[in-house]
Amino acid sequence: MKIVIVGAGKVGYSLAQRLIQDDHDVYVIDRSPERIHNLENTLDVSLVLGNGSDVQLLNEIDMSDVGMFIAVTDSDEVNMLSCSVAKIKGVPTTIARVRDNSVAEHMDEEIRAQLGVDLFINPEMVTAQELLRILETPSAIDVEEFGQGAVRLMEFKLNNEFPLLGQPLKEIRFPEGVLLVGILRYGEMIIPHGESRLQADDSVFFLGLKESVSEVENLWFHNYNTFYKRAVIIGAGLLGRNLTVLLEKAGFSVKVIEKDFDRCENLANQVDKAMVINGDGTDFDLLEAEEIADSDVIIALTDDDKLNLLVALVGKHMGIPKTVVRVGRPEYIMLMEQVGIDVVFSPRLLTASQILRFVRSGEGVVSISTFEGGKAESIEIEITNESPVAGKQLKDIRLPGKALVGVILRENEAIVPRGNTQILDGDHIVLFTLPESVSKLLKYLT
Repeated sequence: MKIVIVGAGKVGYSLAQRLIQDDHDVYVIDRSPERIHNLENTLDVSLVLGNGSDVQLLNEIDMSDVGMFIAVTDSDEVNMLSCSVAKIKGVPTTIARVRDNSVAEHMDEEIRAQLGVDLFINPEMVTAQELLRILETPSAIDVEEFGQGAVRLMEFKLNNEFPLLGQPLKEIRFPEGVLLVGILRYGEMIIPHGESRLQADDSVFFLGLKESVSEVENLWFHNYNTFYKRAVIIGAGLLGRNLTVLLEKAGFSVKVIEKDFDRCENLANQVDKAMVINGDGTDFDLLEAEEIADSDVIIALTDDDKLNLLVALVGKHMGIPKTVVRVGRPEYIMLMEQVGIDVVFSPRLLTASQILRFVRSGEGVVSISTFEGGKAESIEIEITNESPVAGKQLKDIRLPGKALVGVILRENEAIVPRGNTQILDGDHIVLFTLPESVSKLLKYLT
């Protein structure tokens, strides 16, 4: 599919990078010669210097065969205008990045249709919702659900005390209804087999029935039984404000520390119970005075990656059991995890993943989730009678690339398959795979 991206910033770059892996024909438009130049030697895309809402420029690109138009510049207004122009030119699907919460909230379907935007994507709200889901399962690094909640995928970190280290997976009896589908080791994602062995500091991914994955959590990852939903947030930017509101609604006790007084005042007007403190999150005396050490989790959300790391390490030193850090540069993720940060996330990668889900929704994909900055993906795909796997047993199927079928959703039933399990027309299958295999899998299965 021919896809046009307006905006060559961090989100646009990450999105283009992912779409290329899926074999899409990608055009990137940006007004900055510097940004265009930076992409020339790094991405195999068509680069266009100019304004994404310029009709003449869009005519030169030839919009007649464009399947999707995605505007992710730093300006909400430019993004919406660009999508409106693209819709007028006949583009079937448009997506606009809009950071103002009130824009999407106050628009009904009729106004959206008139404006010409099919999907509004708010990076800070997407990230806040993802963090809430992680924080509500404190023993896990990440959690995703499929099949309307019947199937769960959870990521855990192994420490030196994990009892199954060094054993071949074929000798380990995991609870019925769950599979270990991935191992992240030193930044490399491994699709495991029977001879694979677990090591300390591995991140492991369990996929299966919701109750079975919960049994795994209770068996080996119950370090947070005394989790009282007490959170401290450093930074009250858009992301910090969104997350504070969501956590308060979810029953968390929240303290927020922010140096900017206007931001503090803005947040204080949005919450009822959360405590908003105007101060420096790196001030050890302030942290002690506010009894931050009693928190269950410290979440560093400033725009400074180094500051976020410092704050999290200070929190860890004070005895806070869980640390969560925002990074602007995804290449820092592995480094921060290696120094002991529990959850490291990139808003730009989460935003790109959310848009990617929408792009793939017309390709037989019911839902898709990405992990560890795009190092692995889990996909729910609907099988039709035209699929080459329909009617076959799992042992007779050779999937392209590296992938594991973790669960089959059949009507109201979730099945963890064995070799003789037959895949039927209408089944939804949930796979765990590597990003470079996604395009091959979709072409083969759908």
